[in-house]
Amino acid sequence: MTPRAAARFHGLELRFNNDLGLAPQALCRRLLRRLSSSVSSPMSLQSFTTGLVVLYMLCSQAVFGSVRTTWAVNDGEKVERDDLNNPNKHANSAWDGSKVKIFGARNEIIAFQLIVEADQEGIKKLDVELPQLTHGKAKITYAPPVADPTNYAGRPIQIFSVNYMNVEVASHAEWVYKVGSPAAPKDPTGWKPVQLIPENARAGLGGFPLRVAANQNQAVWIEIYTDRNLPAGIYSGTITVDADGRKQTIPIELELFDFTLPDQNSMHAMVYYESLQPRLYQGRDLDSEYHRFAHRQRIELVHAYDINSATASAGRFDGSDFTKAEGYEGPGLGVGNQIIPRTFYGPGKTFDDRAAAWREADSWITFLKAKFPHAITFLYLPDEPGRSEYNYIRQLAENLHSNPGPGKALPTFVTKHYVKELDGAIDIWDTGPLGYDIKRADEERQRGRKYWIYNGGRPAAGAIVIDAPATDPRATIWACFKHDIDNYFYWHGVHWQHNRQKVGERKQNVWANPITFDNRGQPNKPIDDQGYINGDGVLIYPGEDKLHPEQDRGIAGPISTIQLANFRRGLQDHQYLTLARKLKLNALVNDVLQSVVPRVFSDSGPAIGFSEAGNDYERARYKLAQAIAKRSKGE
Repeated sequence: MTPRAAARFHGLELRFNNDLGLAPQALCRRLLRRLSSSVSSPMSLQSFTTGLVVLYMLCSQAVFGSVRTTWAVNDGEKVERDDLNNPNKHANSAWDGSKVKIFGARNEIIAFQLIVEADQEGIKKLDVELPQLTHGKAKITYAPPVADPTNYAGRPIQIFSVNYMNVEVASHAEWVYKVGSPAAPKDPTGWKPVQLIPENARAGLGGFPLRVAANQNQAVWIEIYTDRNLPAGIYSGTITVDADGRKQTIPIELELFDFTLPDQNSMHAMVYYESLQPRLYQGRDLDSEYHRFAHRQRIELVHAYDINSATASAGRFDGSDFTKAEGYEGPGLGVGNQIIPRTFYGPGKTFDDRAAAWREADSWITFLKAKFPHAITFLYLPDEPGRSEYNYIRQLAENLHSNPGPGKALPTFVTKHYVKELDGAIDIWDTGPLGYDIKRADEERQRGRKYWIYNGGRPAAGAIVIDAPATDPRATIWACFKHDIDNYFYWHGVHWQHNRQKVGERKQNVWANPITFDNRGQPNKPIDDQGYINGDGVLIYPGEDKLHPEQDRGIAGPISTIQLANFRRGLQDHQYLTLARKLKLNALVNDVLQSVVPRVFSDSGPAIGFSEAGNDYERARYKLAQAIAKRSKGE
């Protein structure tokens, strides 16, 4: 007789602790009391003895364990530290109640979260392992991390702890979202999951084993890279959760579809990067590590270049920096970055004079055509300009556009929506989502100009902040696909030392304070432009912190975030959508767009018009995967 059958035979109808709302220890104590009260005759004594055996079989692990429950969820959810009643707990796209179930294509990074909920005793030492996934003779095998977190070679399975930050007040900046409006996130405050800390970080600061306080969640983030050469099929494995020496196993299944995501992105995503930030916080030059890390996320870290600095960074653009010899393995193997701006956050003074502008532009474009012929470049005009700067912008544009030589091809770029005063002067418009007019953007493209978006803003698109849902970055990329935007720009990836807008101390403790953009108290700012934002400009956190040693994780490179992981997920989704469109699966593409991002940009109303649920995106992606695999086979 099985333990469950025996328990039912003796009237001990058990339900899982999720349903009872009891910790395993409490459940076992209740069963013991029921057994004890049943002893009144020799026959009941026999039953009692049998029941004790059954109780031991059922509860021996629970008596010594410290885990109330373990479950999994996709990468499109933020499960707060104290959220013990999350609606995804019983089932979601990555969890059927007992097994982790994920899917993807080759050359893709697939992520999910394992949520370990501690009981009233808490967990002193929590470890999680996923040794390998197998399909016949094919294997995806774990290897432990090394000192450099961006050495990805031979490490297709990576494990991270999720770090939580206490958001005490919602972001206050109307260009992100208006607090109290229908567009605002429903739950902006609380202990939010933010950073993804490598398992080999310092103990007590995200490194394994983890300590989990009583009645709290601890998420473990697991990423699996599917190599280009893997055969399609079902890959199976076992996750082991070790809590204070007691082990639990959870089966995992990866469905690998028979198609491969391209190494080249189907749209570009550029994130501003300052080398000085890692030098200041981590104490040394880590440019190679940060660019390698960004490449694996399918984004490009960007800043201004000239001929000398671009030449010195040639490996970044010809792809040689992203090879196995350099420790790189993953999407974009051997493929170089393409975005090489001539200036950033302003044009400098070089292009003020026409003759000098012609010489400089000719030299720059000639260099790029010879060395990096597929480069995307531009002259960054004054940032978010007001009317007082329009004459200057027109003069700069005239200096470039009048050039009879190759430099005429250097585009002008401005972070602003279309204004008629600058008509003809701008080659690349780049506006926030709230200023993106779909009709105007189409008209500008028909005239040979580009129209991009930057940052975020609800309800037109997602808000790229800690207090927004996990899927907001993903929704923004889906919106880009829907409206033919081929480049996304985020204003900063490592805004640790605050820019000069901040009054007072600028060296922020970004691990301790979720507010990373703070306009409060500025004497030259109007009262309605003194916002503060949780996580703004910080998609990446410093793995070491020499300025705040108590926050030093001991990781010699960058640490990712759920926000950035969802950008990556969106960029991979963009490839699914692009492949489906190339295969003429237009009806399906339109169907999933309508289900996930029905109203974005200027089509949006007062409330958001896109999904906030990871399950919705995964449902759409699964439909796309099935159809792409089938059509690719010619069926």
